[in-house]
Amino acid sequence: MVNFLITLYGIYIAVKVLLEINEVLFIKREFEKGPVLLSLEDFKIAAIYSIYKHTIEIFNGLISLFLVVFWLSGGLFIINYIFYDGTLLGELKVLGVFFLINYILTLPIHIWEKHIDKRFGFNVASWKMFLVDEIKKITLFVVFGGVFFTGLIYFIDNFKNWWLIGFFFSFIVIILLNILYPFFATWFNKFEPLENKELKESIEDMMKKVGFRASGVFVMDASKRDTRLNAYFAGLGKSKRVVLFDTLLKKLNKEEILAVLGHELGHFKHKDILKNIILIGIVLFIFFALLGNLPNEFFKELGVPKNGANIIIIGLLFSDMVFFVLQPFVNLISRHNEFGADKMGSELVSKKALGSALKKLVKENKHFPKVSKIYSFIYYSHPPILERLEKLYKEEK
Repeated sequence: MVNFLITLYGIYIAVKVLLEINEVLFIKREFEKGPVLLSLEDFKIAAIYSIYKHTIEIFNGLISLFLVVFWLSGGLFIINYIFYDGTLLGELKVLGVFFLINYILTLPIHIWEKHIDKRFGFNVASWKMFLVDEIKKITLFVVFGGVFFTGLIYFIDNFKNWWLIGFFFSFIVIILLNILYPFFATWFNKFEPLENKELKESIEDMMKKVGFRASGVFVMDASKRDTRLNAYFAGLGKSKRVVLFDTLLKKLNKEEILAVLGHELGHFKHKDILKNIILIGIVLFIFFALLGNLPNEFFKELGVPKNGANIIIIGLLFSDMVFFVLQPFVNLISRHNEFGADKMGSELVSKKALGSALKKLVKENKHFPKVSKIYSFIYYSHPPILERLEKLYKEEK
């Protein structure tokens, strides 16, 4: 079974690599046809940047294949032999070493990606800030991840139907993380109340129209790390807050900002957040059901005990492959929701403002405006920009 799973994972990576290569060729063909939405220079930059990103994805895929082969061909046996002593602490050591080795082996690609973003003017953070951010991420992961994985290992090792308990436990943790997200975000950025009273009042009036209550409207100092534009609603329940990137305030006018937020309010009005939580629950349930039915022979073939740590490791190794299969169905629902949110944004403000905002986001974020149908179907949670604009202006007529 080990060889079968390695082969299956190899096929999965081959498909991913072929999709990335196909997309690079598609971008080159579309570039030769001439610019769309962007000036020729911006169109060229967006194409080159996109090709770099697809190239990085190819290397990410190859590294993940190497890691699967490494762990299943002896790596997992070795760390169990060295660190596992039959105790919960021993299992945590095995899991910790697994994460450490994966982090070290994938770090060069992560640094390369940051370098590419810096080259194209996105990443403006110093390498010192990058190092500090990594230390903060590791600290959060060790503290909160340690608590989560300790609980999950306990359930796996002590309950017959652990996968069902593990599913509910993980689902609750995901909801808690969403509630606590505003707190975690303060580790990396400063959030100041929006000082523009006119804009703030307009945002609050728009929120009242759809019955959205938030703990405040905040501006995030995103520009100290990245020049891209964004805005979002964070948190759940009483922790909900509106967050505007300072870069967004500099590049978009008032009507455009309101249109972007109107889109996000559309998700709230249509209960898309609740739908997404349910969708996450379904995907998570399928994942845990598969994980809970791994045969004992599989672990015997690996030469490791069937305990919490090793089951979690196998789950983490193959999670991308499982989600790859489910992703198109999830994205299909998500794209439908995005069109509905666009409609709400255009109704709350105007189609002209939303269309203008979307075009500026494409330009400032150096997003190549064209994408192949196969790539969009598999990977895009949002409709391609040209489809969004076409639907937006079509409804105007």
